[in-house]
Amino acid sequence: MVKFYKPGKIVVVLNGRFAGRKGVIVKSNYESVKDRKYPHCMVVGLSKGPKKPTKKNIAKLHAKIKKLESSENPGDKVKRLKSFGIFIKTYNMSHLLATRYTLKDDLGIAKSVSKIDELDRKLKEDKIAIENKEKSKKEENAKELEELRTNYGKAKDDFKQEIRNAKINIGTQMYNRFMKGFESKGKSEEEKENQINTQFLFKKLQF
Repeated sequence: MVKFYKPGKIVVVLNGRFAGRKGVIVKSNYESVKDRKYPHCMVVGLSKGPKKPTKKNIAKLHAKIKKLESSENPGDKVKRLKSFGIFIKTYNMSHLLATRYTLKDDLGIAKSVSKIDELDRKLKEDKIAIENKEKSKKEENAKELEELRTNYGKAKDDFKQEIRNAKINIGTQMYNRFMKGFESKGKSEEEKENQINTQFLFKKLQF
């Protein structure tokens, strides 16, 4: 069996909320696991295609950013304006269409996803510990069980926040790469190919 779905491969999502969107495979697994009994991939992609960066659009965006930066409480609004909307989801391989393009630039994806994996692992361990304590009906376990539940709640909040941060970080990297342009003059053949592959990720699909 030829394994097309490798990390870095650009794919098109065929099913679900983000059907028709393009993404990059971060991790792939051809073996069945406890949670998923089918070959699956973790995909990071653009939830919405970027607008064409015209002078008018860029001027509007800079004016908006400047206004927010001068305000008292800009929060994450400036970060969001300087990034693309990102989705991170695990898909059945039969719901993905592999393209001939492979992304060589990491765009901060691996680092962000490794943090999410670490927190996800901790959440699963905490959940198993709570289930084991619930099965045991000893009175001395009541206090420990309450502590475990509190820690699980905090870990869940951290996990959600980390996903938000990862989406903003990856979206910012993609935004910067998109705004930088795709000039290929004086580049090597490998760099030219990499630029073509990156361009494909940002282009809207033609039907």
